[in-house]
Amino acid sequence: MRSRQMYESRDESGATCVLVSPTERAHMDGSGANDVVRDVPTHQVMLSHNNHFKFGYNNQWFTDRRSAGDQWCVEYGKCNWQPGDWRAECVRTARLIRESASGELWVLFSGGLDSEVVVQSFLFAGIPIKVGITRFSNQLNRHDTVYAIRFCETHGVPYRCLDIDIEAFFESGKAWSYAERSKCVQPQLLHTMWAMDQVHGYPILGSGECYLVRRSVQDGAATDGSSMWDMHEKERIASWYRHLMTTDREGCAGFFQYNPENMLAFLLDPLLVDLCANRLPGQSSTMGLKEIIYRKYFLLERRKKYHGFENVMHLDDRLRPLLEDAFGDHNGIVRTSYPDLLEMLAP
Repeated sequence: MRSRQMYESRDESGATCVLVSPTERAHMDGSGANDVVRDVPTHQVMLSHNNHFKFGYNNQWFTDRRSAGDQWCVEYGKCNWQPGDWRAECVRTARLIRESASGELWVLFSGGLDSEVVVQSFLFAGIPIKVGITRFSNQLNRHDTVYAIRFCETHGVPYRCLDIDIEAFFESGKAWSYAERSKCVQPQLLHTMWAMDQVHGYPILGSGECYLVRRSVQDGAATDGSSMWDMHEKERIASWYRHLMTTDREGCAGFFQYNPENMLAFLLDPLLVDLCANRLPGQSSTMGLKEIIYRKYFLLERRKKYHGFENVMHLDDRLRPLLEDAFGDHNGIVRTSYPDLLEMLAP
């Protein structure tokens, strides 16, 4: 059964989205090499398990936005089994990726908790991986990468530092070229696209976690307190998926939504159940509980939360308004209520 979803967009005109014939154009990638990309791939690129996670516009999947009025929409597949606890499902996700992917598996490890959970999931599954760590010149993100390097060296995980002059990447126009073809409005996502292009194999990102936000009565919450929590699926984060599509390359841009069982296991964690039953006062989203849940299932080194751009925020500040001006229409949100989400994913 399709869930009831609420959509946000700049224009409610409901313009029809049409499938576009593939057109190729040469471009310069982040390393300076000439590649060929397509606006729409000639075949369906596998982006999640059986492409259960669908996104697109006006209910036409894996298409591009053609007007401001096109409606950003998403859909998730049903589970094939009743999921176990979340760690068990993360290990199963790792195995599913290994079964479906060809070539070496590369986890892009930022140094944060999300990507460490991904690396640990493959280790628990006994699956060999390599790790790519994006390292800014002049140690500008050392405060973040130090955790990734220490983890890999402690656990014997082979890794390679992907060295980038982040200031030159932004100032030379290379960042803009990635934003242009992925329609990305968030500058801090662009160097990750570059990192995907530096590894020869199957790139995996620690992204796609279920992000729930409390809805107010003014925004449509029931006065009896039910259906007050929505999952937000943000169009701008899908630019990582669009990058894979435009390069006609398979990869996992969202480990935590790669298969529906991973999603449902997380959503059924007792702490999330209590949150969405309004038994945890003072919480406005899952952001404050995420680390607690992660630590229930994985042994993680304690650290401050970083986004990696702490020392180069001036680059974000300069580029963000330009991206919003050029691609600001690609910033919709699909909101799916917690009960509807459980119904959609249930086996």
